[in-house]
Amino acid sequence: MQKILSYFCTQFIVMNNMKKTALILAALLAFCGLAQAQDYVVPVETWDYEEINGSNYHGYNFNEGWDVDFTIENQDGRYTPTEEDVAEAERLIQKRIAYVNRYHINQEGDCPVIDEHMRKYERQYVGFTDITGCHIVWVNFVWDEKAAERLTQDIVLTEGGCGHYWHVKVNLSTGKVYGLEVNGTGDIKYIPRHKRPAHRISRPKAPQAAGKIRKTGIPHDPREARF
Repeated sequence: MQKILSYFCTQFIVMNNMKKTALILAALLAFCGLAQAQDYVVPVETWDYEEINGSNYHGYNFNEGWDVDFTIENQDGRYTPTEEDVAEAERLIQKRIAYVNRYHINQEGDCPVIDEHMRKYERQYVGFTDITGCHIVWVNFVWDEKAAERLTQDIVLTEGGCGHYWHVKVNLSTGKVYGLEVNGTGDIKYIPRHKRPAHRISRPKAPQAAGKIRKTGIPHDPREARF
């Protein structure tokens, strides 16, 4: 009898030790899992713009997924300019802007002559492609300290302010600088975003009268009505 009691006591101790060991292992696994969870870094979302710092220019390059409220002539699509594209666009603008701006439209009196103050402007770059396969960079120039925060939030479009606000296009495939637009005079007004049209809701057509004749001459009934 004493041997039997001794056997059961031994088994009980062994089972308790196994349970303790299992609990300790479970606790260690949980701790390791928590440590790994704390070390996990959530990946950053795809960037929408990139800050560009050149030797004599500074601006923000917006990627092809950034929605804009304007198009260019013969547009086929959008693309994201590379740093090399931006550098080439700036080189071409610096070289040709004086000629493109030779009439100095909206640059009289207190309005600056744009090609004499190129370093003063912050830039915004948007890339397009046209139906002939050319790559075109639309460059927005803004000379306004109050607009500094807006430059990374969206494309800054304004009315008024004359030579403090202008934009031009550069066809990287042909080397052409064109489409210069300088704001008119008057008070500065930021142009708000266009409201996007809501999705069109399809509605059922009115039921056709029974026995009505189609243009094909085949009679049909209301059950054939379609959305």
